[in-house]
Order: sequence, then C-alpha cells, then structure tokens
Amino acid sequence: SPYRPIALSHYRPIALFITLTMNAEPGQTELVNRSPTAIWFEEMIHLLSSASLEGLLNKAVNLFLQAVQAEAGSILYFNQHPYMARDGNLRKEYLVHFQGWEEAVLRRLQAGQAVQFKPGQLPIAAKTDTRTGTTLLNLPLISETRTLTGSLSLALPPGVSLPGPERQLLQRLALGLSFIISQRASLEQAHRRLKYMNLFYQVGQALMSTLDINRLLADTMKLAAEVIDAGAASLMLIDEENKELVFEVTLGAHGHILRQQRIPLDEGIAGWVARHGKPAITNNARADPRFSHRVDVRTGFLTQSIAAVPLKLKGRVIGVLEVLNKYAEEGFNDDDLQLMSVIAAQAAIAIENARLYERVRQERDLILQAQEEIRHELNRKLHDGPVQLLSAISVSLDHLEWLSKHKPEMLAEAFPPLRDLLRQAIKDTRTILFELRPIILETQGLVAALEQYVERLEESKHLTIHFTTVDRLNLPPQVANTIFLIVQEAVNNVMRHAEAQNLWLSVTVRHGYCIVTIRDDGKGFDQEKVEREYEGHSSFGLLNMKERAALIDARLVINSRASGPDRGTTVQLIVPLAEKTA
Repeated sequence: SPYRPIALSHYRPIALFITLTMNAEPGQTELVNRSPTAIWFEEMIHLLSSASLEGLLNKAVNLFLQAVQAEAGSILYFNQHPYMARDGNLRKEYLVHFQGWEEAVLRRLQAGQAVQFKPGQLPIAAKTDTRTGTTLLNLPLISETRTLTGSLSLALPPGVSLPGPERQLLQRLALGLSFIISQRASLEQAHRRLKYMNLFYQVGQALMSTLDINRLLADTMKLAAEVIDAGAASLMLIDEENKELVFEVTLGAHGHILRQQRIPLDEGIAGWVARHGKPAITNNARADPRFSHRVDVRTGFLTQSIAAVPLKLKGRVIGVLEVLNKYAEEGFNDDDLQLMSVIAAQAAIAIENARLYERVRQERDLILQAQEEIRHELNRKLHDGPVQLLSAISVSLDHLEWLSKHKPEMLAEAFPPLRDLLRQAIKDTRTILFELRPIILETQGLVAALEQYVERLEESKHLTIHFTTVDRLNLPPQVANTIFLIVQEAVNNVMRHAEAQNLWLSVTVRHGYCIVTIRDDGKGFDQEKVEREYEGHSSFGLLNMKERAALIDARLVINSRASGPDRGTTVQLIVPLAEKTA
C-alpha cells in the first residue's frame, strides 16, 4: 500500500492519532480521513497559539459549545488570581448553577486546599433544571500533578443528555484542556518572569547609574509610572523628627505644586503604608476610608486609584512610592504591587548609597576645609608666637656679637633675656605641636589630654582657667578626638575674640551623657547675626563645632550675652555615652 499510518503523541495525557496520507513520491503529503473528533483535537492544540491565557479560555469555551452542542458554557481557572471565560446563551438559571459551582471551587483554591484526583478519574457533576429541562454539567480542571485548578461548566439544550461514550469523550477533552491551560499558564509565567528580569535589570542599571540623589529619586518615580502605566506618581521620604512624609519628587498634572509639601504620617493611604510598612491598593480612592482629600484640594488633581509600596531599608521604612490613576480600566492589581515593590527595594538601596556617598563627600569637604583652617591657624600661631620670638632671638644674637667686640663686660647682662626668649619659643612651639596632635589623647585618654592642655594654656596665656573634670572617661578614640577638637575650637574663639578674664572648663557625666562646658566672662556676641552672616566669613568656627558634634551624634548648645551681669559665652557639648562606650 502507498499509505502508512503514523502515531503522533502530543501533550500528555492526550494521544492524537491522525492518519497522514503520504504520496509514494518523497516530500509530498496530504491529510486524509480526518474525523470531526480529530479536527476538534487539532483545534484544541491550536489553543496554545492564543495571544494570552484569557484568549485561550474564550476560544476553549466556544470549542466546547460546538463539541457537545451546548447552549452555554463557563470556564474558571485559578493561577494566583482567577480567570473567567463565558459564552453562549447565558440565561439567568444557567448562571445560578455555574456561579454556585465556581464559587465552591474558588473558595477551596483561594484557601489553599489541595484537591487531588486519581488517574483515570475525572468526575462529572450533573444537574437537571426542572423548569427548563436543561442538563447542567460541571467538570474539574486539573494540573499535571492532578490537583484542582478550576472548572468547566456546560448547559445542554432541553431534553439532551450525553450517553456514556460521549461522557467519556468529554472527560478526555476536559483533561486535554486542563493540560493545555496549565501549559499556557506556565508559558505566560515564564514570559512574565523573563520580562520582569529584563525590567529589573533596566531598573537596576538606571538606579545605579547615578549617585545624585535628586536625579535618583526622579528616575525611580518615572520608572514606576512607566512600568505600571499610571497617570501620575510621587516619591515621598519620611522626616523622622517631624513625623511627616515629604514629597521629594512628583510626576503628573499639578505635580510641581507638591514639591517639598508635607503630610502627617497618620494621614492618607501613603501615611498608612508608611506606618504599617505594607503595600496598599485602592481602585476607588474616594470610597476608601484611608484616603485623604487634602492633596487633591491643594493641587486640583482628581485621584481615582492608588497603588503604594513602602521603601524599606534594613527593615526600616524610609519612604513611600505611590502611583495614581492607572490607564487600564481594570485598575491596579497584585502584579503592579510586585513590580513596584521590586523597584522600591532597589530604589531604597540606591538612595542609601547616594546618601552615604553624599555624607562621605561632605565629610571629605569638611576635612579639606578643616585642613585649610588648621593651615591658616598654624600659620597665624607660628607667626605670632615662635616666629616673632625667633626674630627677637636673632636680633639678640646680633647684639651679643656687637657686645663681644665693643663691650664684652656687658655680655653677662645680655644672656638672661635671650635665655627667656628661647625658653618661651620652645614652650610656644611645644604648645602648637600638642594642639596639632596630642599624643597623650591616644595613650591616656581625653581627661589626661585636657589636663595637659589646660597646663599649657596657663603657662602661655594671660587668662585664668578654672578646670574641673571626672576622674576617667572610657570613650572611643574618634569620639575623644572630636571632643578635644571642639574644646580647642571653643577655647581659641575665647582667646581671639572674647577679651575674657576667666575661662571655665568642666567635664561631667550625668544620666548617660558626657557634658563638656566651656564658659567665659568675655564680651559675648550676637549669635543670630553671626550665624546669619556666616557664609561671608573666612573662618568657620561655630559651624565647624556643630558639624563635628553631629559626627559623634552629640548636641552642641551655644548661648551668648553681650551685656548684663551674665555676659559672656557658654558652649555646652552633650555626648551620649551608652552607645559610644558600650
């Protein structure tokens, strides 16, 4: 015979046997003897070419209506969220039964109750509507592991029922459909994951391409709006001190009005997300009791739907990413939240990196500025102290040389003043070296360093110093060094500007804090005026002390009076001990 049958097995558990007529001449084939069932099976396989899972289900309902000449049909499939497809003459009495079956299946699936069927068993539930005489059928849809994934419901014409062989065929077709739906769902999930991976890569590239925090925030918000297909977006950061959300960047109509606007943490859906650290969706914002109308009133924007996720860093919420008014009619869904959560997670890390970079950059600038200030200060001290003394010594040596030639009897009288000048130069030089790097601070700690510092001040300055301290302080080297630098800065300010007679320096420990106080009885100054005009000054004394205090989580309090019996300046540095000395 010029013909031979070929068995093709496609897509377990269906075995398709299609008779192919092959011409005697190689390369030529034609289909023969294609039964309606074979054609129907082929149509089932073509379902896999559907553009989407929803499209597949719609085609499948139509195919089943044709296969059993049903009046109406409904398919429910559950994969993270339910999919529904219906077709035919969907009379009210049909829908009542369909919905009853589907709700029971959906409750089990949403509750995570695994229902498993034995091989070869796919039960058919049947009901007869007494008013219409219609036979209603329901079959489960199952996965490859034979667990419940959904259901197929059909309404046969009045007076029509399925005999045994046709019921068996329907069971096999339902098995085939179950497998095809599972394959399509798996394919869609793979495509979705690939799309997400590509998207996450792009998000990561975009967020890691800059350390400019303003650009970073803008890029994050723009990405969220584009990915979610939303009409507007905003990114808010938490102001911990004031318990508020600050609109750092906004996108959309009237968004510029919100720049740097603030809302309390206990207000609106964004506030709810920030407080609870959980994402939120509402596709009817005005019906949501968490929604606040204040922002809409302020901007004239009409909020219809909202999706918001927290920006978390090390378990701590630092802000909220929010998108508004999705263009798609169905509104925001769990997939949108998942995408936003990934963007928010990467954005939080990028924001922290940008903040750390900014902090390092600021500290670097402070160090460079401090080095420049120290250079100027060292230059001034050397010029006013050792350099002047060395000049005087040089002149004295010239005078000694002249006396040795012309009045040698007067040489003995000239040596004591020269010796005093030399000793003072040595003292001043040692004081400068001590202030630059007190070795004792590293070896014996802050208290010993301050004691030696006061001794040197008393030797070289015309100022009465009153010093009281605790016996011992166990401080980390960085903290001790910073405190010493602040004391130096405060004392230098007194020496240069205060015209004081007395200076009080005290170190005490109270309630878990080290309190360092520098007080003088000088002429004082207008603190607000000095701080207001500070940018025009070449020196950065007060600002430098405040910034150094912030580096060790300390608080600096400055009070100054230019008149009255209490005139003078008090500088108080309050350093927490519990964390720093543990």
